[in-house]
Amino acid sequence: MTDPVFLLGIVGGSASGKSRLAEALARHFAPQGAYVIPEDDYYIDATVIPDFNADTFNFDEPAAKDHDLLATHLGLLKAGEAVHTPLYDFKTHSRRAETAQRQPAPVILVEGLHLLASPDIARTLDMAVFVHACEQTRFARRMARDVSERARTPESVTLQFNTIVQPMHERHVEPQRAHADIVVENMGKPDFDALARPVIDTVEAQRRK
Repeated sequence: MTDPVFLLGIVGGSASGKSRLAEALARHFAPQGAYVIPEDDYYIDATVIPDFNADTFNFDEPAAKDHDLLATHLGLLKAGEAVHTPLYDFKTHSRRAETAQRQPAPVILVEGLHLLASPDIARTLDMAVFVHACEQTRFARRMARDVSERARTPESVTLQFNTIVQPMHERHVEPQRAHADIVVENMGKPDFDALARPVIDTVEAQRRK
């Protein structure tokens, strides 16, 4: 009999370190076939959004994601079925032609801004972790990431953070903290293997039940 699928959600603000924590957890559980599904891959394709402008579009509200599709895929994985997940390109703001084939695994990590803001996704997860970092830390990290990896200008990053990212964090992201099973504080220069340890211990205890 194969092991049941354990879905672990990693939630937190933009540039809080949730992706890096998910990667550290995936490395630990890699011998069991663990992998990460980014919620970002479920952004709605910009080609179907009228008058899309990346500098003003609100990427930080739950409605920017196709949560129905993500919930469906997670449910199928828990039921033991393979799925083809989308791949999102942040430079073109559209989904790539290719998809990623995902097989059921004993531990599957899902990371993103709004997992617990979707009741359907929240019900599907077996455990949820909230990664916290202060506003100043998240802004500095986002600036470095978006300029180097997403072809953004410093001016556009600053405008977007002040007018969209932080207000949406306060409205949609921070309230999810109360619904998480574990809160991880990620301030300063982090050691993600150390930050992952209490999460690993809790997951392993849950799976033994």
